Amino acid sequence: VTNPDAPQQIVQIPGPEGTPIYESLWKEIKVYQHYAYLTTEAGGGLQVIDLSALPNATLAFHSYTGNGAIQGQLSKIHALHIDVKKGFLYAYGGPLFSGGAKVFDLNADPYNPKYVGKFDQLGYVHDGYAENDTLYASHINAGILSIVDMKNKSNPVVLGTIETPGRFTHNSWLLDDHKHILTTDENKDLPSFVTCYDISNPEDIRELDRVATTPDALNSIGHNTHVLNDWTITSWYTDGVTIVDAHRPDNLVEVARYDTWQTPVDPNEPFEGCWGAYPYFPSGTIVTSNISPGVLNVFTPTYVRACYLEGTVINGCNGFPMSGATIEVNTPDPRVNTTTKPNGVFKTGQVTPGNYTATISKQGFVSQTANFTFVTGQVTEMNITLVPAAVTTMAGTVVDAVTLAPIPNASVTVFSASETYNLETNSNGQFNVDCVAIDVYEASAGAWGYLSGTFSFNGSTPLTIALDRGYYDDFLLDLGWEKSATSVTGQWELGEPAGTYSNGEEVNPEFDANVDNNDQCYVTGNSGGGIGTDDVDDGSVTLTTPQMQLANYSSAVLSFYYWFSNVGGSGNPNDNLQVNVVAEGQVIPVLTESVSASNWRFSGLIPMPAAALSSDDVRVEFIASD
Repeated sequence: VTNPDAPQQIVQIPGPEGTPIYESLWKEIKVYQHYAYLTTEAGGGLQVIDLSALPNATLAFHSYTGNGAIQGQLSKIHALHIDVKKGFLYAYGGPLFSGGAKVFDLNADPYNPKYVGKFDQLGYVHDGYAENDTLYASHINAGILSIVDMKNKSNPVVLGTIETPGRFTHNSWLLDDHKHILTTDENKDLPSFVTCYDISNPEDIRELDRVATTPDALNSIGHNTHVLNDWTITSWYTDGVTIVDAHRPDNLVEVARYDTWQTPVDPNEPFEGCWGAYPYFPSGTIVTSNISPGVLNVFTPTYVRACYLEGTVINGCNGFPMSGATIEVNTPDPRVNTTTKPNGVFKTGQVTPGNYTATISKQGFVSQTANFTFVTGQVTEMNITLVPAAVTTMAGTVVDAVTLAPIPNASVTVFSASETYNLETNSNGQFNVDCVAIDVYEASAGAWGYLSGTFSFNGSTPLTIALDRGYYDDFLLDLGWEKSATSVTGQWELGEPAGTYSNGEEVNPEFDANVDNNDQCYVTGNSGGGIGTDDVDDGSVTLTTPQMQLANYSSAVLSFYYWFSNVGGSGNPNDNLQVNVVAEGQVIPVLTESVSASNWRFSGLIPMPAAALSSDDVRVEFIASD
């Protein structure tokens, strides 16, 4: 490809001996020093090709099928990556170790790899990026990216995981600063993005931005992304190759696209067109490969920086950041249009410089227009204040439904289709917000010792919210449950659950029970991934409610939803979930669960024991034990 206008074939290397080509048309190739390493799901192990004789067409090659503990067992492999800093090859997929990553040492003899370890704690790995003894693994079935410390190849340590938007994580690639990473989701049924994350703290991976080839990220499937000088070069099946400026990781902007598939797209066969893109020639040339009928494309790309528009939208009434405000720019690309995040911030951009107009709007507020200039490689800042078209003062009081006494420190969430206010009552049970856009609102209120309630009001008339006595928590708020443990893993955490999987089947929940108004619950560890992640081992973990005062109750019942899964591992599973009522220190078991099931179950109505009905010091504890 020295002359991009006239590529010349030097030699075609036959596939591994004895592998039926009809089983797998695709291959993956990576190069280390002057050796090419090739994988295929047709079997035959890892093919190693010595490229040192190039441009001579006579090249030495052979197939490696494993040594030592995996002697002759390495067969089908989906993909690979090479940690060139440390000299280790990572092979992904295939039947060995349920598709986990297999690691091979290339340092002593790159032509003859040596097996040194594996990473299969989180199950199947479809693809990944490895550098400096750290693996960034793409678990396509579980829909997560994991970051793994691979210094000890026989005992890898998972540092963190995150679910990707399309829940079908295909590949990953580091940005040049090594603090950010990109992923693709090879999904035809859900939106497909190139997504960027801040991984500076692997225990708290944070998504920063996403980019797609269509406004809704549908009907286009991303496959592999690569990074060169903070541009990300991505193959998108029937959309070809895109170049996205990622040097601002929280504002990804497409700056070039090359279509490689002119045939009309068949919605029933969307996995056609561009399979991969290679951007690392010193000349800057990009080479892409199309699936059947098999086309090699050579491009001479133009790399340019994007033009950026970033800013904040503020509610002119109360100075709060405005979430969900719309920013529309008079540009032909609808992907430039965006909305503000909960902190009021918006970030967008395009490749074409020039003078434009932005319209900033939100229901119930007076729209504004602002002229600005897109400048290549520069950020144009735009801070906008929107004023409500009509306003009111929103106020109310939360009281005990029986005594009508005010309830201090009650949590109140007031929301409409466009606004949300999170409030807390004062010592007189009162709440209020000035200068609120007139709209139809609902208010949800709750406090420990009362049942939560939701009430409608128009925002202009003060509202009295009467709460019935009882003890209820749907975990929308953290009301002060206590946690303790003797197990070093599987600690109780409050959050949106990240599921665990085994061979693509859900083990622990990906979603909260759908019986309340939010997506939060307590889980024993919340990293997500493989079946063994956050397993409660060699001990127990205890979750305890805040204190309840039941001395004035003649009767009471306890109910809850729970998910208890106890599968895998070795021997006879003997874990259990124990639920106890604790009254004045007396422990009274009310439920013991040892039957495994990967679904949400209802406890039924459990009568509270007599000891609890004569006590003002009652708690319920949930204990998961190994």
